[in-house]
This record gives sequence, C-alpha cells and structure tokens, in this order.
Amino acid sequence: MRCGVTELGPTTVDPCFAAEGVDWVVDTARSSDNKKVIVTYGRTPATVVTVTHSLKAVDEVLVELSALIAPIPQTSECIRS
Repeated sequence: MRCGVTELGPTTVDPCFAAEGVDWVVDTARSSDNKKVIVTYGRTPATVVTVTHSLKAVDEVLVELSALIAPIPQTSECIRS
C-alpha cells in the first residue's frame, strides 16, 4: 500500500467498483493473473494497493482498507448508485 499517489482521471478501460463507500479502480496495465494493482478514485491524495493473493483476498483487503481511506474527502465518484 502506498499513499500520496497522483489521483486517477476518468477511465473507460479500467474497471471501477465500490467497497465500503470508497471507489477503487483496477489498474489493468499494471495487474496480472498473480497480482492486482488497485487505486482509489475521487480522493486526493490517492492510495494504491498491490495484492498478490486470490481475488477473494483482494475483496477482503479492500473492505478493511476502505475504513482507513474513507476519512479522506471524496471529490468525485466512478460509480453512481
């Protein structure tokens, strides 16, 4: 996990999803079958997380990390409810 990375702009290529009220984008260019690189969306500074376990582990990690990210003010959304 690394905080203080540059915020992502809008994308139509990389998938976006919400976990516990925090929007995340999968950086498909930097991800592979064995690792997922996921970046917060709509929060400055952004946070990048690299997970090298199963997809289920990615979900579990993001649910826990979202509680830490949520206090950073959200300026935009990648998913509309």
